[in-house]
Amino acid sequence: MVANAIMVATHPDASLLNLAALCHMQLGNADLAQSCWRQAIQISPEYIDAWFNLGNLYHALGHGKQAEEAFRHILRIQPNHAQTHNNLGIILNQQDRLEHAEASLRRALHLKTDYAEAYNNLGVVLNRQNRFEEAENAFRLAVHHNPMYAEAYDNLGHLLVLLKRYEPAELAFLEVLRIHPNHAEATNNLGSVLLTLNRLDEAEAVLHKALNLKPNFFQAFFNLGNLVKEKKQLQAAETIYRHVLSLKPDYAEALNNLGIVLNEQKRFDEAEAAYRQACDINPDYAQAWCNLGMVLKGQRRFTEAEAAFHKALELEPDAAGTHNNLGVLLTECQRCEEAEASFRRALHMKPDHAAAASNLGHLLKEMHRFEEAEAAYRLAISMEPGYHDAHWDLGLLFLSLGRYEEGWSSYEIRHEANRKDHHAPYVKAHFPMWCGEELTGKSLLIIPEQGFGDQIQFCRYAALLKAKGVTHLTLMCGAPLMTLFRSVSGVDQWVEEQTEAFPAHDFWTLYLSLPHHLGTTLASIPRSIPYLSPPSDHLTRWRLKIPQGGFRVGLVWKGNPGHKNDHNRSLPGLSVLAPLWSISGVVFISLQRGSGEEEAQNPPPNQPLLDYGPSIVDFADTAAIIAHLDLVISIDSAVAHLAGAMGKPCWVLLPAWGTDWRWLLNRTDSPWYPVGMRLFRQDRPGDWSTPVQRMTQELTLFCVM
Repeated sequence: MVANAIMVATHPDASLLNLAALCHMQLGNADLAQSCWRQAIQISPEYIDAWFNLGNLYHALGHGKQAEEAFRHILRIQPNHAQTHNNLGIILNQQDRLEHAEASLRRALHLKTDYAEAYNNLGVVLNRQNRFEEAENAFRLAVHHNPMYAEAYDNLGHLLVLLKRYEPAELAFLEVLRIHPNHAEATNNLGSVLLTLNRLDEAEAVLHKALNLKPNFFQAFFNLGNLVKEKKQLQAAETIYRHVLSLKPDYAEALNNLGIVLNEQKRFDEAEAAYRQACDINPDYAQAWCNLGMVLKGQRRFTEAEAAFHKALELEPDAAGTHNNLGVLLTECQRCEEAEASFRRALHMKPDHAAAASNLGHLLKEMHRFEEAEAAYRLAISMEPGYHDAHWDLGLLFLSLGRYEEGWSSYEIRHEANRKDHHAPYVKAHFPMWCGEELTGKSLLIIPEQGFGDQIQFCRYAALLKAKGVTHLTLMCGAPLMTLFRSVSGVDQWVEEQTEAFPAHDFWTLYLSLPHHLGTTLASIPRSIPYLSPPSDHLTRWRLKIPQGGFRVGLVWKGNPGHKNDHNRSLPGLSVLAPLWSISGVVFISLQRGSGEEEAQNPPPNQPLLDYGPSIVDFADTAAIIAHLDLVISIDSAVAHLAGAMGKPCWVLLPAWGTDWRWLLNRTDSPWYPVGMRLFRQDRPGDWSTPVQRMTQELTLFCVM
């Protein structure tokens, strides 16, 4: 709420202009009002009332910068003007300058200790900073000084709902209705609280009252739909949610709850579509992600299920499935003991819960309890022999342990999992999958299935396939790899990645199936390095751009944010690498593309960095830059694989949690990239300081050498 000042002009004409401006505002003529106030200020430059009203007008028009300038001008004239400090705080809050907003509002309260509006505005700012106890205190002081302050009661009610303190929230909304008995929004809020408290009959009556007050009130319809859903009247709930969406198509909560009732009716495709649309509208909507995760568990997309399963357990404390889902969440949060307890509780409640056994195996693997992890996966498979995810995860465990013969075989189960979950582009191929048959005289198409790093790592097998007698070998790859992959030996044809209309061949296969069919062991990994090189014209072009002096180091600190383990493998920011900047004579070059690229454009102070990211068109450009570098430092990303494939010295930062299988365990080298590859692992999850410090020491010695 913006306060209004009452000051007297030092010149009668200025006062008349101020009055004229107020009249214009009453008539809706903002431009004329602004003109009058500006004239008043020209006549009387220290006329605070005109400045104040002009600032309020700018605020009303959404011109925050001009409003701030007006209010700051007042404070230069009269530093102790409490109302201006309050209104400036509002502007700063809207600009997300929360610390400054808080300071301004506290200054207003210092000057006027019973200033209810400032207390309310301070509560809003504190709430935005998640300082909930202080925010509640501010709202309560606002209503203490003004018992008729409905807005403050409303803000207090919303805060208490956020804190899941529903009984006091009910009292706050009742206070709003005491002041404004026909307040539709407060009536709806009260109904929502009563619904959460499971007082369904009271909630229904209150929600109908809200709809009588405001017939097209989509939020009240939404809460009524929730009430009907709680009564298990699924068709009626669906009808109400669809009506809500006709009123507000981008209402994420209604889409989420529509997904719930569709899911309970076993209309899974429609439920998934509803959850996805909810997540698209509000990516941070935890409950929608939770419910989507429950639908998508069979797709091994567990990171999409990072949601508040504890809320579900409040409703169904003994539900084995909910304990399992909570265990998945706790695993993602790396709260291992709690996660293990949740999975074991699910298995206690439902001894044949295959998903809980499989998820327990994943957790035990991360805890490096490998024998127990293998036993848990095998238990899941014994419960449900066709449980593809358990087979798949068992294969990943074997691969991490270097048990490649078992690992590749188990990993092949992903074909069935992909078919089941509609993630397999190869199902549209009108020729057979290669299952290890004789290839002499045959044509073979290699199809990508995962990321660019996988394609870079496994394109090395092309030469081996050609040596086995393949007459025509076609390599399909992502568009950014097309130019670079023309340097792969043994390939006859290159085609861009697609999902259908594949060129006819005798067989097709996937990049990650090649090690299985070719019998790869740790000892027989193809180690012919380099097997990728940039085109000569790219080399020439980049040679002219890259500094010739100094020790040149390329950097990648973030990966694809869509990767299931990206929150662990990517660095929180460029500043994590700050210890490296202390090494003299080093030229740092950013190879970062996509996520993190904005940091390269505006690096923190004292972090020297040449940003080549915007000039990189594809991996051929990246390879050409790498060719002119002395070293690449990267997280687990496609660039690390590219540097390894080129035989360029590359130091890889690896997370302790969710370490990809291809880096094996406890090694500082990689058998996949035996030339120049070094691995710097976290000692504990989340702590990058130790491996970065080791890397700094090594780089210092490296530069000296």
